[in-house]
Amino acid sequence: MFLKSLFPRIKVSSHIPLRAILIVPFVVQIFGAVGLTGWLSLRNGQQAVNEVTTQLRNEVSTRIQERLKNYLEAPKVIAQINWDAINLGHLNIQDTASLTQQFWRQRLLFDSVNISAIYFGSAQAEFIGLGFQNNNQWEIGRAGKSTKGKFHSIGINNQGKPTELLEIGNDYDPRIRPWYKNAVEAKKPTWSDIYADFKELRLKVTLVQPVYQDNNELIGVVGVDFVLSHIREFLQSLKIGKSGQTFIIERSGFLVASSTSQKPFTLQDKEVTRIKAENVNNYLISTTANYLIKYFGDFSKIKQSQQLEFLLNGKRQFLQVVPFSDGENLDWLIVVVVPEEDFMEQINVNTRTTIRLCLIALFVATVIGVLTSRWISYPVMCLSAASREIANGKFDRIVEIKAVNELEILAESFNLMAKQLQQSFANLEKTNAELEQRVEERTAALRQSEEKFALAFQASPELITISKLSDNRIIEVNDSFLDIAGYSREEVIGKTGIELNLWVNFEEQNNIYKILETQGIIRNQEISLRLKSGQVRIGLLSGEVIFLDGQLCLLSIVNDITERKEAAEALQKAEAKYRSIFENSIEGIFQTTPDGFFLSANPALAKMYGYSDCSELIANIRNIAQQIYVNPNRRQEFIDAINKYGEVSNFESEIYRYDGSIIWMSEKARAVRDSNGEILYYEGIVEDITLRKQAEAALRAEQEKSERLLMNILPEPIAFRLKQDTSAIADYFEKATILFSDIVGFTPIAARVSPIELVNLLNQVFSKFDYLAEFYGLEKIKTIGDAYMVAGGLPVPQENHAEAIADMALDMQQEIDKFQTDMGDKFKIRIGINTGPAVAGVIGTKKFIYDLWGDAVNVASRMESSGKAGKIQVTATTYELLKDKYIFQERGLTSVKGRGKMVTYWLLGKKSLEFKSQKSKVKS
Repeated sequence: MFLKSLFPRIKVSSHIPLRAILIVPFVVQIFGAVGLTGWLSLRNGQQAVNEVTTQLRNEVSTRIQERLKNYLEAPKVIAQINWDAINLGHLNIQDTASLTQQFWRQRLLFDSVNISAIYFGSAQAEFIGLGFQNNNQWEIGRAGKSTKGKFHSIGINNQGKPTELLEIGNDYDPRIRPWYKNAVEAKKPTWSDIYADFKELRLKVTLVQPVYQDNNELIGVVGVDFVLSHIREFLQSLKIGKSGQTFIIERSGFLVASSTSQKPFTLQDKEVTRIKAENVNNYLISTTANYLIKYFGDFSKIKQSQQLEFLLNGKRQFLQVVPFSDGENLDWLIVVVVPEEDFMEQINVNTRTTIRLCLIALFVATVIGVLTSRWISYPVMCLSAASREIANGKFDRIVEIKAVNELEILAESFNLMAKQLQQSFANLEKTNAELEQRVEERTAALRQSEEKFALAFQASPELITISKLSDNRIIEVNDSFLDIAGYSREEVIGKTGIELNLWVNFEEQNNIYKILETQGIIRNQEISLRLKSGQVRIGLLSGEVIFLDGQLCLLSIVNDITERKEAAEALQKAEAKYRSIFENSIEGIFQTTPDGFFLSANPALAKMYGYSDCSELIANIRNIAQQIYVNPNRRQEFIDAINKYGEVSNFESEIYRYDGSIIWMSEKARAVRDSNGEILYYEGIVEDITLRKQAEAALRAEQEKSERLLMNILPEPIAFRLKQDTSAIADYFEKATILFSDIVGFTPIAARVSPIELVNLLNQVFSKFDYLAEFYGLEKIKTIGDAYMVAGGLPVPQENHAEAIADMALDMQQEIDKFQTDMGDKFKIRIGINTGPAVAGVIGTKKFIYDLWGDAVNVASRMESSGKAGKIQVTATTYELLKDKYIFQERGLTSVKGRGKMVTYWLLGKKSLEFKSQKSKVKS
């Protein structure tokens, strides 16, 4: 019976045919693999074209730039040589023969491609030059008084000497030629505008350089021509794909040269008109120029090399534009454009071949798939028929297949499965009998479980009762109920809660029964129960209607929470106390989330931050790092410190108040974590320390002011030592150079000016001297009246102290010449210098001064007092240190007070300065 009920439920579903499953994936994989290979081949080919065109454009642009630099370098060199020769007087511009010979020799040094003419045009309309003509012959060009203003073309032999007169041209005045005007306007070496040649039909550009006399009066202009047709010939020689073009334009758009045969100008009525690139009679060049204008708006906006692409008749064109400048005033654009189709021919052939291969592969794969599917599907269909017979209960069907090895194994497995299935159904009937036996065993186990439940019922610490729902009389209670309530079992069984006086509040009982009527269950309902002793306990009642012994009963469980309730009430009182402290504290109290929100804040914190109340603070602050801290990084530093130490204390920061003002706050906080150690929030207190910070800042300012004052009085190293150690400071220096200066005739001047004017004047003079002392690394010692004292080599030893003093003395002489009184009185100073040992130290306890002592100091003072106005007198010791680098004049034996006769010297200047002065005189 069981088998008969099972077989009708087995249905054979219709699915996709096996042949399709075998053929389609095979064909799709073959076609996909071949198609993907073709697509990758096409894609790689296009990438290769992009790379090749990029490299080609870069190489062509680089070659053009290098060739232009080569072309344009020769005119610069020749113009500079001729300019130098004229300025140095080596070339007489009045001697036309000498000029012609100079130009003839120079043309042998450079390729005629780079230079087409060398000439000089004077301010008196004289012109002499040497030019390379279209007939590949050099000719002398001359115009001026000797030619009556006409342009004469004169032949020249191999020795550079003029032969016969070849041609008398039109009137020619160099001063009105474009190249001459450009030079006069620029007043320096420059390239002229592109212009048409005076004699032959070609465009030129000239490197011109004006020549001036010493009084800046113009003598004339040196010029070297370059013919632009040479650039066109070079561009035509470049191979840029099959049909690529290149051209050079000015920023104005006018064509300089191109790789086409078209000239960059037109001739109409004997007037040369230059052509703009967009008007060139070449479709690719003109279209490219128009694209650049459309893309950039103006050629002047192209500041750097750019590689672009655009479509021309639906075909992609690769474009590169490169700014070119020779360092003078040339500003051209080099443009290279290459059609993509020049490189795509072979790639298109490969694409067509790939498509054909894909179609062939698809056909072959389909044929093979059909044959293979027939060979595999026939044995499978045999297995399918046998499986249907087994589903109908025919277990004796045997399948024999001899084809694919795997299908033979499958057939053997199928036959074995049929035998096992027959055996399994036999075993199933036996299993049913065993199941009935197990049911009886489970019933016995259930009875044991009920006994265990009864034991758990009695052992539970909660108060458990079972009462009839019809009259609320108790039919069972556990021992915990009896122990806590104080009743015996006989006193409870058969009684109601009202009869036992259990209910303190009858309304609670009524509410409980109403809930049970509607829901049949109740959970954790708080009730008050009265014990037999009269004590009232608080509990949580959970109850459920159950069916027991053929009647509806209520199973009630009461969890005694009296102690917990009392603890909760105590906690509420503590919270109220805390709330009072929270609300009335003069310090700010807060709780914030890790992501920067306020959870709570007391009124004191809101007041500190400038808010009217706590709710306004909490609502407005959405990002503590950005809205509270002046330095937003302080919030992260706050979090890092808590993560590292568990809490922070005296965490001081500047914060923004609501009105934008800034105050200082000190935070003390900790992190509150859950049982897993995750941070729930931060809590802490905040103290306003603005007044303290202001006091600290004022104290620091006074300290810094005192230190600056000390630094102005004493040398920095000495001041540092004095701060570290207040004992006496005295140092001995084996070699130091001391300078004394005094303003000559200062006393009479002081008598004629007002005190304020006198002090201001001295302040200006000594401020200049102070700057020089600081510049040369020297130490100003003191000023006494109009005397100034400075030393080198102390308090920090300095190897070149004598040179530094000498340089400062020379600069002091130059600076003093710039000063005079309002009455026109000029200042002169005497300067004395000496080198030798000295003692330096600080004297005074309240008013400090850093001073020097020693014989070297006295001698330096005597050098000043025995000197002369406007002179620098040095001792023989200082002279020996400086004689190799400075210019001196021996004064001879001089009477020095306290020292007798001494050999002294006048310091006149530095040898390097003298050398430059002599060189300048020679040039003049």
